[in-house]
Amino acid sequence: MASSSPSPALTEIVREHQGAQLEHRRHTENLRKTAVRDIGDLCDVATTSLSTQLGSVLENQREIESLARDCAHLVQQHVRSTTKWTKLVDQFNGSLKELGDVQNWAQVIERDMLDVAATLEIVHASLNPSADTPTDCVRASLSPSRSMSNLRR
Repeated sequence: MASSSPSPALTEIVREHQGAQLEHRRHTENLRKTAVRDIGDLCDVATTSLSTQLGSVLENQREIESLARDCAHLVQQHVRSTTKWTKLVDQFNGSLKELGDVQNWAQVIERDMLDVAATLEIVHASLNPSADTPTDCVRASLSPSRSMSNLRR
């Protein structure tokens, strides 16, 4: 008849199996804890590295923004300076044109005066044919070679 209690060999096999299973669970649990700890360490290192790099990027961004503001300020100063120089050059050109106008006016007056002097000389010569006229002297002093620009020297 079959006995109701298991044989000692079967009990031994079950005990060995349960012991091996327990050892396998402990080993698996240790591996899991190690993996969780290592993954946490990896996350900490990655977070620290990213935070450092992000800080560097933000610092560079602030530096670039500061340089951009400085550059914009310098450009505005340059624009103002250029505007002032443009106005000065325009004023200078206007003054040169006025000087040209004055010089032209002086030359016109000079020619008119020469014409008037020549006319007066002719009138004087026709009224006093016998008088000693300094026509050569007057002509020489009023000739174009002795114009106002030459007299300034």
